[in-house]
Amino acid sequence: MRHTSQPDLAAWVHAASSRSSFLAAAIDHQPAAELLIDAGLVLPGASMLPSPRLRALSRQADRPTLLAIADLLLEIAPPPWLPVAIVNDRVRYEFIPSADLASLDWLRPDLDQILLRAAGQAMRHSDLVALGLGRAAELTVFAALDQLRATPVHVAEISDRFGYDIETVRGEARRWEVKGCTRRTAESFHLSRNEFDQCRRYSDEWRLVQVEFASGALTAESLTRSHVSAIRELTSGKLLAIPPPETAHFYWETSARIAPASRAWLPSTLTVPHELRLPSIDKLGKQALELRAAHLKGRP
Repeated sequence: MRHTSQPDLAAWVHAASSRSSFLAAAIDHQPAAELLIDAGLVLPGASMLPSPRLRALSRQADRPTLLAIADLLLEIAPPPWLPVAIVNDRVRYEFIPSADLASLDWLRPDLDQILLRAAGQAMRHSDLVALGLGRAAELTVFAALDQLRATPVHVAEISDRFGYDIETVRGEARRWEVKGCTRRTAESFHLSRNEFDQCRRYSDEWRLVQVEFASGALTAESLTRSHVSAIRELTSGKLLAIPPPETAHFYWETSARIAPASRAWLPSTLTVPHELRLPSIDKLGKQALELRAAHLKGRP
């Protein structure tokens, strides 16, 4: 890729597969290429271009460079066993599948530190993405309500105690709890005890709205209308019918994960303004962290 220009994914995969080396014949290039594009390490456009992070690791094949590539790949695609294998800042190798461990063996004696770094990065990145998606969804719904001249107030920026994110003065629904998601996490969400209590308190005035973003939104430098795949709503009545009543055997603590039946969701009448433009998910996640810190600082 550094030495030749490829116009698209198909041409790039074909060029890699047609090399005369053993590795060219042994590797399935299509999923590897798609992963690099989804992770933002290869940038499609007029031609396929490596990102600065990937280009920096393409000049030589010494051990420090190979270790840096391993760091990068574990960061963008952490294995599902990674959170389980890290216990109290130590790697528990008995929790790593033997086939994966054999594949990673060449990284010794650096393997422990590489896995610890990957686990820490995965946790931070996951939190940042979730916060960024949530804030992107709130700003999208705020813009849609403003477009309707519903006079929205973004109360989540004032405090996290309201039990909803946006308040309006017009319409049947006036208290909007907003959730962001991707296609993989669509139609389920975490709900706090306070949000559930406010749902019950305000009844038909309270509405949950979920904004689904396309996978490209996760690596886009800015978000536009094209990054919103769908907006769906859940009425307070449908939500209140899901959890069982509190008893000696079931009671709410801080939050729960809710997965309504697909038929419970309604297509939203909200539309995304054509001029919508938001910062990247990463920047929005950092904004959300700053807001959270400000809320905690302001509490008595």
